[in-house]
Amino acid sequence: MTLTPRGERFPRWVRLTRRAEYKRVLDGGRRRARRFLVVVALARESSDTPTRLGLTVSRRVGGAVVRNRIKRRLRELFRRRHGGLPSGWDLVVIARPGAAEASYENLAAEFDSCLRQLIPNDLRKSSSRDQGSSGKP
Repeated sequence: MTLTPRGERFPRWVRLTRRAEYKRVLDGGRRRARRFLVVVALARESSDTPTRLGLTVSRRVGGAVVRNRIKRRLRELFRRRHGGLPSGWDLVVIARPGAAEASYENLAAEFDSCLRQLIPNDLRKSSSRDQGSSGKP
């Protein structure tokens, strides 16, 4: 199952929506930290369900406009890579304060680096799809 085309809503079935889901991933998942992002991944018991994403962007990162821009960029990064990810994973991405000044390309590089280390899958095919992006979601 793939995500919807660009411009449509980020569907609920690929989002972590409850506090308990975030807590389970943050308490039991494996972490990788970079300059702008921290990514936490946890394999679910049922591997036939799609990989889901949860985002955390605190007020330390910036005001509401800045936080929402970062969340849009991170959702787009995930959307572009979702087809190349194995099923059955929950991801929580935590934006660090420097993420406000990071370019889309820098966020993408860090996101890919963390995913390669956390999820056993070759993500080169999905990264090459993202090369033609204009730099903004």
